[in-house]
Amino acid sequence: MSLALEWKGKEYTAREEKHRGRMEQAARARKCAEDRRRMRLVFICFICVAAFVSGLFILSICLHVVVVQNEIKVREVEEQIKLERRQQEAMRVEIASLESPARIESIAVEKLMMVQVTQTEYLETPAYRFAQQQQMEKSAGEEGMVSEATQGGP
Repeated sequence: MSLALEWKGKEYTAREEKHRGRMEQAARARKCAEDRRRMRLVFICFICVAAFVSGLFILSICLHVVVVQNEIKVREVEEQIKLERRQQEAMRVEIASLESPARIESIAVEKLMMVQVTQTEYLETPAYRFAQQQQMEKSAGEEGMVSEATQGGP
């Protein structure tokens, strides 16, 4: 082989090596870029998951706060109900004492100047006597019907 061919061959190998070096550098650069993209993607996913989990924790805390507030309101309403029931019972006792016959009698005697009667008299009106007479006739007629039925009938 001649020197020129050797020199040309070396030149080609040198070019090929430079080309290979550039290709390797480009491949390394591409690999680094892919690694950076992958790392960014992993970081973004991590941030998204962390934000989602944090949101869930905050939501859970808010729900617990709402539950506790509602329990406090329920207890306040129950206490109010107990108080109202006590007041209602006190009013019932007061009404019962105001309606008592002894109280009414004392008011009638003291304020209205009424006197207590020791003897009662009833007046019989003509209408009362007539109603009483009809009652007696009706009861006598019923006794006759009962006596016929007990005797064995016709």
